[in-house]
Amino acid sequence: MRTLYVFLTILSISPVLASNLALAAFLIPARQIAVSPIKPSATTTLSGKNWHYTVPFAVRNVQDIEKLIQCESMGVNIARPDSNHKISWGILQFNGTSTWDDMEQRFHYRGSPMIPGDAIHMADMMISGGFLGRWTCAHIDHLL
Repeated sequence: MRTLYVFLTILSISPVLASNLALAAFLIPARQIAVSPIKPSATTTLSGKNWHYTVPFAVRNVQDIEKLIQCESMGVNIARPDSNHKISWGILQFNGTSTWDDMEQRFHYRGSPMIPGDAIHMADMMISGGFLGRWTCAHIDHLL
């Protein structure tokens, strides 16, 4: 404290004022940061006859995806052989693994067609990207 007093005396600042300034430096932040509350993420519920899925993100193509889910799987999350003898996966019945793998590369998205939220997100990106015609049900339900 003696060194501070000598220094402040040289600068002609009283020790009381100096101690108040030193204390203020600790109490008053050098900068102020405004913190806003985190906005809750958007959720979307898709539904059909006897099924519904709620995902923790906004979906752009809700009606098309609801119609695809209804037509492809009736909302049942299942893996089963399709007419081409390849396994179709999940509520949106991604056929084989080539479609899913191709779209993972195209959209830089990793997930699984057996996880409904992943399938809905992938379908939303595909539809927005012009790939609605990849589903047979899009033709059957005249979505194109």
